[in-house]
Amino acid sequence: MQAKGFHTTFSTNIPLHARHEYAACSLFVLHEFPADIIIDSFELDDHGLCFQFVGNTNLELPTSGVANESGWLLVAVKPETDLVVVDVPLHVRYGVPREGHNPRHTIQLPPPTCFWACPSSYRSLYSALPFQSPKFHLLNSSAQFEILQHTTSSPLSFDIPVGNINHILYIELCTVTITLLAFVYIAQHCWTISKTLYSAHPKMQ
Repeated sequence: MQAKGFHTTFSTNIPLHARHEYAACSLFVLHEFPADIIIDSFELDDHGLCFQFVGNTNLELPTSGVANESGWLLVAVKPETDLVVVDVPLHVRYGVPREGHNPRHTIQLPPPTCFWACPSSYRSLYSALPFQSPKFHLLNSSAQFEILQHTTSSPLSFDIPVGNINHILYIELCTVTITLLAFVYIAQHCWTISKTLYSAHPKMQ
């Protein structure tokens, strides 16, 4: 499934048919997002998610203004039913302009890693988290991990429009022209108002 536009919700379905075997464990979903994706921590708080995010938190920068580094989102989940759905709101940064008619940019989203994080007493578990993932304080009390295999997520990609690189010169010229016209308009009105106030001052005396 592909999302079109700059805003969507990334949904992950996690079947937990053997959840009672992991009563002493915690359930987590680990996302790795490309630099194009914006994670709004305040929005996640509003959704009531317990999470930790490691990555660029600037919500205003376009893709060209951020380093090409992944953002990592760890979400703690309450395993209360045999099927858990985790929804994460996503937003996309403005992309780098390209050539061509109606240029677009496709952003691939890797599926998340869903896993049980268990105490050291679960010695039969040998799964490992992605080696490139950062350290999370939410996992400090966990020693063993069990990766869940039969999960599904959507969407798995974004399709967004980007600017045409051949239009940048015209856009910059229009921006400069409009800025100058606005400055002249404001300066003219300030001059008119000051003259009116100055002419009214002697009459009051």
